[in-house]
This record gives sequence, structure tokens and C-alpha cells, in this order.
Amino acid sequence: MAEEIVHHTLFTGWRELHEFPGTGEVKVLREESNRGAKTIVVRLPAGGQILPHNHLGVVQHFVIEGQYETQGKTFETGSYRLFPKNAEVAQISTKNGVTIMMIYDPVESETKK
Repeated sequence: MAEEIVHHTLFTGWRELHEFPGTGEVKVLREESNRGAKTIVVRLPAGGQILPHNHLGVVQHFVIEGQYETQGKTFETGSYRLFPKNAEVAQISTKNGVTIMMIYDPVESETKK
């Protein structure tokens, strides 16, 4: 049986973002590296951006605070996005800063039937 994971994020430090190309900080809440599953909180500073990239599996974004722009659309506090498998993510930018929770679903192996 899997163990419960509990993080008190007020006491968890931010580290430099390395999960994908861009400028910002991240807190890792859950990471199952063997399955590609993770939950992270990403904080982009004013003027920050995430450069175009793609995801192998399903990824969810929930804007905790602030707002960002991508492809002519604005996503503000409370916005939710679901990226399907193999999604190409366009550049994301923020004028005043944004904090986003990102949930990466497990990536299933192509060899599984």
C-alpha cells in the first residue's frame, strides 16, 4: 500500500526551475521518477517565462496566484488547463508574476499492453 505524502509548503524551500526551459522557481510536492508522475508548484517572477516544450503524458495546470499569457489567452487565479498526451506547450509569459500548480500524470510505457 502506498504511503501518504504530506508537505507543509510554507516550510519547503524554493529551488531553481530545471523541469523545463524557463526562468522561475519550483517546489516539488510529489515525484515518482520511475513513472514520470509528479506534482510541483512553479513560481515565475514578473517578466518570467516558460519556453515552448512538449509533454509525454497528461499535465494539468492550476493557477494559484497571478496570471500568465499564452497564444493570445490570459489565465488568471483559479484557471485550470489540461494538456493531453504529447502536447506541445507554447511559450508562457507573465507580466507581474504567477504561481502554478502542475500535476503530471504517470507516463505509461509503450511496451505495456
